[in-house]
Amino acid sequence: MSHQLISVPIIKPVDALCNLSCSYCYVSGLRDCNVKNRMQPEILKAVIDFFCHDQDDVEFIWHGGEPLLAGLCFYQKAVELQYVWRQKGKRIENFIQTNATLLTTEWIRLFAGNNFLVGVSLDGPKEFHDQVRRYSDKKGSYDDVMEGINLLRNEGIFNGVICGISAINHEFPREIFNFFLEKGMKKLKFARVKDTGDCGDVSSLAISPTQYTDFMIAIFDLWLEADDQEVEIRDIQSVVDLMLGGNKRECIYTGQCGRFATIYSDGSIYGCDSFSKTDAVYFGSILDEPAIVRSNSNLRIFQETIRKRRSYCHNCNWHFICKGGCASDGYERLDSIEPLDDACKNRKRYFEHISTKIRSYGLM
Repeated sequence: MSHQLISVPIIKPVDALCNLSCSYCYVSGLRDCNVKNRMQPEILKAVIDFFCHDQDDVEFIWHGGEPLLAGLCFYQKAVELQYVWRQKGKRIENFIQTNATLLTTEWIRLFAGNNFLVGVSLDGPKEFHDQVRRYSDKKGSYDDVMEGINLLRNEGIFNGVICGISAINHEFPREIFNFFLEKGMKKLKFARVKDTGDCGDVSSLAISPTQYTDFMIAIFDLWLEADDQEVEIRDIQSVVDLMLGGNKRECIYTGQCGRFATIYSDGSIYGCDSFSKTDAVYFGSILDEPAIVRSNSNLRIFQETIRKRRSYCHNCNWHFICKGGCASDGYERLDSIEPLDDACKNRKRYFEHISTKIRSYGLM
């Protein structure tokens, strides 16, 4: 039985440490984080070497908490370590996801000078965003986020927005879509809020798969209506491309979840960041030899589960797109093979709506 190489690292250099206290944060263990949760130089070097050794094209995804809390010197060191591998012909890309409140001209200079692409978390207009993405004193972060986005845009390194869709804003797809277009933000991803974080003072911000699907169907219709080729909504673009015979896939449609791993500040390797940090998805340490990580029993069980899920769904008309869907979002347990009815039903509804509209345009 062959096993995939873990090839896409989601690196948390400060674990869950953050300068915000967002109500729905799924890693809101910041109360337990401090300066000791910063990745040390020897671990950083091991991360770079581990992922550059066995592949020619490498994507480093820097995540959090708030990854900028690792400091300028940390990323300067990362660039230096990557340069050694670039000299050997490796093609390396850096993506960082930030709340943008800590960006300064120094950060922009570093990122622009080293071709980082910077994504920002922004939950739509101020009246929505500030209800949930706040500082610990309850002050909203919208104004600071917009200042950071303007800095990024001025240097051409703004990589778009991830917008959390929660009980606060899911009933306002048109307002959200129009807001982003009016602000000239045309590279978008919408993410369903599934839980209320430890920082929350709201009873529940989570929305159901049905509510999220209703939102995304409305967004798809607005996208068609706008008829603007510059607007790229990641999930929609992926589904449309696959329906038209392409191969552009969001990670949730690859059926290869074992390729993605979260690397914490101590070098420990866990499953994709969508999973909770539990023993079942612990795959070893970045200090281990790659062969030892590849043979980790948890990783092998996980990869076999993904294979069985793809096989279970093989006869579905939408298997060519879905490939079983997100490994954490659509299943009752980590070892479940059959997807949850609600998740599956809504994915099919979403695909069918898009397919019907595309056919009406004579494109399929």
